[in-house]
Amino acid sequence: MTYDLISISITLIVAYLGSYILYRKDYIKKSTHIRLWNILILITFLISAGAGLVLLGLAESGVALPISQELLYWHVQISIAMFWIAIFHIHSYWMSSPGKKSGESQDPHKKSPGKFKSSLKSGISPGKSTDNSNEKEGRGLK
Repeated sequence: MTYDLISISITLIVAYLGSYILYRKDYIKKSTHIRLWNILILITFLISAGAGLVLLGLAESGVALPISQELLYWHVQISIAMFWIAIFHIHSYWMSSPGKKSGESQDPHKKSPGKFKSSLKSGISPGKSTDNSNEKEGRGLK
């Protein structure tokens, strides 16, 4: 029995690069790109885990059915796909912070990361201001 490692890998890599390029060129939202791959990782996990549990049950009970080999084949095929989708999943969450692409300028009204870090060091919570006159400014309200 041979498995289709190369064809599954190339197909998924091309599909991921396609949706990633669509996201980077603003044809689709980042949330759509991530949701698509989250749904695919869920589907591949459920199929692979289900087939694995059925195979485990058959092996533990000593039952050898003709379908066992075909089920093993599809379990491995889907697991190959799940491996690549898991890599894409990691990449999706390793990318830039939510809502900000690299190269975008930061909103001047938002607090910079440096202010957040300094407020943590001083014991002041990031949502609270020591100056009550501009209390709503940090939330984008004026």
